[in-house]
Formats: sequence, C-alpha cells, structure tokens
Amino acid sequence: MVRASRRPAAARAVLFALAPLSLALLCSAAQASGYRFGTQSAAAEGTANANGAEGADASTIYANPAALTRLSGWNFSGVLDHVRPDVRFTDAGSVISLPGSGFKPVAISKAGDTVKPAADAWVPHLYAAYKASDTLAYGLGIYVPSGAKLDYAPGWGGRYNLNSVELKSLAFNPNVAWKLSDKLSLAAGVSAEYMHGHLQRAVPYASVFAAGLLGAAQKAAAAGAPGLALQLQQQAAQVFGNPAFDGGIDIKGSDWGIGANLALLWEADEKTRFGIAWRSSVAHKLKGSADWSQPANLPAEVLAAATGSPYDGHAKLDHNDSGASLGVKTPDSLSFQAYHQYTAKFAVMAEASWYRQSLLDTLRIDFDSTTAPSITAEHWRDVWRLSLGATYRVNDQLLLRGGVSLDRSPVQTVYRSPALPDSDRSWLALGANYQFNAQTSVDLAFGYIKLKDAPMQATDDAEGATPCNCAYSTVRGNYKASATTFGVQLNHKF
Repeated sequence: MVRASRRPAAARAVLFALAPLSLALLCSAAQASGYRFGTQSAAAEGTANANGAEGADASTIYANPAALTRLSGWNFSGVLDHVRPDVRFTDAGSVISLPGSGFKPVAISKAGDTVKPAADAWVPHLYAAYKASDTLAYGLGIYVPSGAKLDYAPGWGGRYNLNSVELKSLAFNPNVAWKLSDKLSLAAGVSAEYMHGHLQRAVPYASVFAAGLLGAAQKAAAAGAPGLALQLQQQAAQVFGNPAFDGGIDIKGSDWGIGANLALLWEADEKTRFGIAWRSSVAHKLKGSADWSQPANLPAEVLAAATGSPYDGHAKLDHNDSGASLGVKTPDSLSFQAYHQYTAKFAVMAEASWYRQSLLDTLRIDFDSTTAPSITAEHWRDVWRLSLGATYRVNDQLLLRGGVSLDRSPVQTVYRSPALPDSDRSWLALGANYQFNAQTSVDLAFGYIKLKDAPMQATDDAEGATPCNCAYSTVRGNYKASATTFGVQLNHKF
C-alpha cells in the first residue's frame, strides 16, 4: 500500500477509534437514566425510590444511612432484582462515508431493519447494620451502582459504532451514624467501587484499503498515467463500504475507585421526618487490553500499513494489540427526602434527587501503542429524578407500597449513541412487605418503566477533532424501550 496516510482522504480514513466504545463502558440498565442501575432495594423499588426518609430496614444504608439510628440490634437485608428490558431499534438507513474521496455515502443497512440488543439481568445487593448504642450505629452496604449488557446483531447498521458491551460494578460502602439529639442524626461513609467493562465493535478496513487505492491513483495521475489512475479509482469505489473487509476491536478494562457519602435525618416529630443524602463522584481509570483483528482477505500491503508504526506521526496507523485505558468519573448526587405518617395505616413520602451528570463531557481512550487516542464529546447535562410514594398498612403482617417516578435523561438527542440509547422515563411501582414474625420479613416489588421514543443519528467523527481515529459511519434510526422489574428482599433482625 502506498503511503496514503499522508494524503488528506486517507488520513481521514484512519477510522479505527473507540470513541463510541468509551461511552459503552457507561451503558445503562433499563431502570435509571444515565448509567445508574436505578434501585438498590426492593423496599425502595416498591415506592419508585421515594422512601429515602423511611428508615425501615438495613437497606437504608444506600438511600439515607443516617436513618440507621432508627433501627435496633443487628439487621440484615438481602436483595435480588430482576430487570427485563424490551429495547427495539428500527434502522432508518445507516451509511458509511470517506471524507475527501468524492464517494457518496454507502448504505450499510436497510431502512426498517430491527434489532433487540438488551437482555435480562439478575442483580444482588446486601446490607448489614448494627445499633451499638442509643447514639451510635454502623452499617455496611454491598451493592451494584451501575451495570448493563447490550448485544447487537453482528451485521446491524451501527456495528462500526458498537457491537456489544457489558458493564459490571460492585461497591462496598461502610457507614457510621450518630444520633446527635432526639431529632437529628448524621452519617458518613466511604465507598470502594469496582468497575469492569468489556466491549466490541466492527472495524471497516475497506476504508483504509480504498484510501490506499485513491492515493495510488493520485500518484498515477501525477506520473502521467490517467488510464491507470481511473482503474485504481474504480477499484477503490468497489472496495469502499464492502463488509467483507470488516475486522474488529475487543477492549477490556477494570479499576477500583474511592468515593464518600454524607447524610442527615431530621425527625420533626414522631410522624414527620426529612432527609438529605449526598454521594460523591468516583473517579476510575479503567485499564486493560485492546485486541485488534484484521480480515484475512486484506492485501499484504494494506495489512502491513494497518499494523505498522505510523508513517509520519500524523495518522498513527498502529493496530497491534496493546494496553488501553479510559478515565471515567461517575456523577455525584444530592437527594432531598420527606416522610409523613398521616394515620396509623397511611403514610406518604417523596424524594428529589439531583445528579451532576455534566461531569461526563468528553471521553478519551489512550492506547499503549502508537495508535492515536480516541476522543468523543458527550456533553451530558445535570438531571433530576422526582419520586412520590405511599404505604398502607393492611394489618400487623402486611404493608402495601406504591409509587411513581419521573427520571430525566442526561443524554441530549443530538449526542445519543448506540452505547447509551437513553431518554426520559416514567416509572410506576407496586410493592408489599410481609412480616413473618418479629424478626423476619420479606419485601416484594414490581415496576413498569416506560422510556420516551429516542431518535438517533450518531456519526463517528469525533466532532471534527484531528487526528481522528474515526469510522465516519452514521447509524440512524429510532429506539422504543420499556422494562419491567421485580425485586425480592429478605430482612432479618436480632
């Protein structure tokens, strides 16, 4: 292959970046906006997360650990959530381009093609609390703060943006709560959070092949061989957009991060209480491997160019396997909570939570090889989630729950990507707590989540940043999504 990377068209055709894959590490489960999992207990799930100031069991460690002072003795809560998402993408005609080549965009899918990338998930959480004295309590939460799995069909229209992603995370969150007076309790904690991501996308090596042919055609024309130049241009047009020359990239990365949390619970009287809970951002530096695969039918000179060192430091064509890293900051949050027991049987509650999602503005993947870093702008915005809930005590054994929630998405339509097909959502929830005896109870919760239709037109072009490891592919279509959730929680105290 000629040294086409020095040519503008070929330089722009160096397309193997992982910018959309960056966001894939932050991919959402269907429960909550952004990449939050959504709920960490069945007790909360039954009220659509409105019960932060309730403080009924050890799971309050996540919602408001200051309420640990309301418990007595030892308390344990084990939670298992099941999420069944229904996500359908309908293609509107996705294409791939080669800027500077003069070629028209080539279709890489058919309008009307559909794919369902989301799968069911089972997610556990565990909490333990101990009331050491009238004024001091301890707690430990082990829960999943975020996680998802998306697996698109190999030949779908967005394969050069994303083929599959899996995110796993786990947080260990010890807390201490102090009861400063009859009305006021405070709590503080730290979080050790583990995050692991695995993602894949297709790589269109046909673009580099075509760019090399175009570079050779320019040289032929300059040397006075117009016939050869025309032949090479025609070959380039035939090669460009051919999926037979697709390769792939596979990335894995993991990291531990540290965060903190503070909480306050003010009990105005025996029936009314208010809470405030803050959780910090957690900074991660996901480190792992980037494994490239090239198609066997690439000409030797094209393969040599793709896997060799950069010719002049401009395009950085080095697709050898190497280490890779990605810096991520999860959002910090601030929640305002209220609870009021209207009658002996009926109580109402509310929560308003703010998430500083604007921390996610630009994502960058760096490679240990000479491959240029992959940069993508996300421009997330800060969002609110509003929840209202109620409980009704049928008898000494049975407590019914219900709630509604409105959750804004941090993703603006113009920046929506296959890695996070997110949109504003509403949540309807029902739940119940059954008391077997003085020590043991179980919570059950069911939720239905409906997301607004989410149109998408995502182009892998790094917003014009250079040098650009870009595919210049545009996936176009619309997402329709909903989800059902089921949670079960076993509570025991002694």
